[in-house]
Amino acid sequence: MAAMDWKKRRTLPGAAVKRVAIVGGTHGNETNGVQLAKHFMRNLGQVQRPSFATEVLLANTFAIEANTRYVDEDLNRCYLLADLTDDAKAETNRERKRAREIDQVLGPKSSDEPRCDLVIDLHNTTASTDIALLMAPDDEFSHQIAYYLKSLDSGVRIIHWNPLADWALCPSVGRSGMTFEVGACPWGCLVPDLFMRSQKLVLAALDYVESHNKRIASGGSIGPEVSMPVFKAIGVSIDYPRNEEGELLGMVHQDLQGGDFKELSDGVPLFQRFDGEVVAFSREEHKVPEQHKKVFALFVNEAAYYEKKMALMLVSQEEAKFSMSVEM
Repeated sequence: MAAMDWKKRRTLPGAAVKRVAIVGGTHGNETNGVQLAKHFMRNLGQVQRPSFATEVLLANTFAIEANTRYVDEDLNRCYLLADLTDDAKAETNRERKRAREIDQVLGPKSSDEPRCDLVIDLHNTTASTDIALLMAPDDEFSHQIAYYLKSLDSGVRIIHWNPLADWALCPSVGRSGMTFEVGACPWGCLVPDLFMRSQKLVLAALDYVESHNKRIASGGSIGPEVSMPVFKAIGVSIDYPRNEEGELLGMVHQDLQGGDFKELSDGVPLFQRFDGEVVAFSREEHKVPEQHKKVFALFVNEAAYYEKKMALMLVSQEEAKFSMSVEM
């Protein structure tokens, strides 16, 4: 199978957006996203704009009904092109089958002309990320939207997906897309502040798309080049203290709890063992690549990642430069 030609698929600064999709419930117990999507489904006029269509859908309906992250397999790990085009794999469980159905609605991923130009996938996390927008490093249009949203809400941070040939994530089915992650939200609960800010920012993202289309229709030029800080994974995650049987022997240290985007340096407390011993961060012990002079914590004590044996992941920070489609 040929590799994905992302440059060919991307929403380009000179191309009008025709269709946007808002997705909720990729994980069924991430209730802020589920309920925001349901609200938009009941009030479709809020998300419609004159120059493009907006669709809203619920992804993992089985998991939403059961109020669990997934039923058989994490749906947000089922969107690799190789998997979506594998007839046998698509029938192995409910999430695989649902991923293929969603791929036909939003994409398909196998096409250079997917139906949706932009996919906004609503999530929440038990980690204290505030509002984190995750996207492909080369997705310039999503970066433009993120820059605009960050200008409206200082709690917005941008994170790059890992630099891979393909991503198993729902937004990767469209031309452009982002994971709209908010936290801290307990599973199955709504957090009022994050819900209302998410609603405001999603609607603002649609306003930006409308302004983008108006600029193209009027023959206007591309806006100025801008830069913004982005976090990027460095390929290092850290597990909790465990014994040989895999049982927990400790927890995230109280000084790190809620410390997403906190800079980590040698000696910073990471864990407190149940016997009281403190486990500190060590660049050498935790195998931090030397080129990353500063590293930060992300997804600290995320409940869904206990099964993945990950207490936190490490990210670095850099400046992303790109041109805005709309002059702000």
